[in-house]
Amino acid sequence: MFEFPLAAGKRDTHTMTTTEIPPMEPLAPVIDQMREIAREELPEPQSCRVTLWDDGTFDINIYHSKGGDKREWITYERSTSEIVYLSVDGTGWETESFATETLHTPTYDESEARVITTVEPPYK
Repeated sequence: MFEFPLAAGKRDTHTMTTTEIPPMEPLAPVIDQMREIAREELPEPQSCRVTLWDDGTFDINIYHSKGGDKREWITYERSTSEIVYLSVDGTGWETESFATETLHTPTYDESEARVITTVEPPYK
């Protein structure tokens, strides 16, 4: 089983610190490169989600959901500046209850993850 750090909600905060949401312009070359990769790697239709955080971090995901339990996406991993292809099949949830909380963990029958390329970080 492969753990997906973005899906788990972990955020790398060692990048720039700011009191404002960072500008989109420096992300454009990374997004354009990811769109080109997605054209080759993912079936249509595709969706793109860019999230800018006020601590200077960001998430970029281009994804295709085939319906059912199969998911595929291209993501930018900011801790390594890698563009990664991810695919999971047979998705589900494992639920564990504790005294004061319930933990939901994603499960997969099959998964694939591979680094496609490494890019220059858009923010220095």
